[in-house]
Amino acid sequence: MIINKYMTKRNNGALQLAMNFIPLFGVIFFNWSIFALIYSYWLETLGITFFNSIMILTAQNSSEKPPHIKNALFYLALHAGILVFYLFFIVVFIGFMVAEKQEGIGFASYLAFIDRSFRLTILGLFAFQLIRLINNYFLSGLYKTFKPDGYYMIFNVRSVMIHLVIILGFFAFNYPSKMINTRYGIIAFALVFVLIKSLADFLISRFGENEMTDDLDINQI
Repeated sequence: MIINKYMTKRNNGALQLAMNFIPLFGVIFFNWSIFALIYSYWLETLGITFFNSIMILTAQNSSEKPPHIKNALFYLALHAGILVFYLFFIVVFIGFMVAEKQEGIGFASYLAFIDRSFRLTILGLFAFQLIRLINNYFLSGLYKTFKPDGYYMIFNVRSVMIHLVIILGFFAFNYPSKMINTRYGIIAFALVFVLIKSLADFLISRFGENEMTDDLDINQI
């Protein structure tokens, strides 16, 4: 049982790492912009928020019987509200203020899912999360030991990561853009994005389990 759990976490970690490199491929092969990178992460976080609410809704390790509708709606409303604020910042600051420096199609094409490669990538990320939820949460029986009340942190690793990516990413973007061209600056930004995201996923997987609250998210199962 312990070996199987260890192997499952290793396989999930390897698969998550592979998924993290997809935006880099989007930049190199499909001319994605910085906006596409940040927006893809925002959408992934939105998906994780939705699937986490399903975990809260169906958790059975509680004195109250599921479904935990109040807990799930509170979590969903809180984190969706925070994400809406981030989306406003992403559209205004990165979309309008930075888009004019980008190569490739305008940010509105990503925002409206017109770009085919971007659309397929987002569908793939959501499918990956859904499969992991079904296999590692429901079929494994984890829902029987999961607590529905360990999700009330307003800020978490993913929130901090958005700030780090934007700050460090633009440092990485500016130098190659000035010395070579904008495309190399976007690739440098994408590399920083992949490295920080992989580090965040590792921290979530390694240190995210809290023995007192059994606080997990879908990235850990």
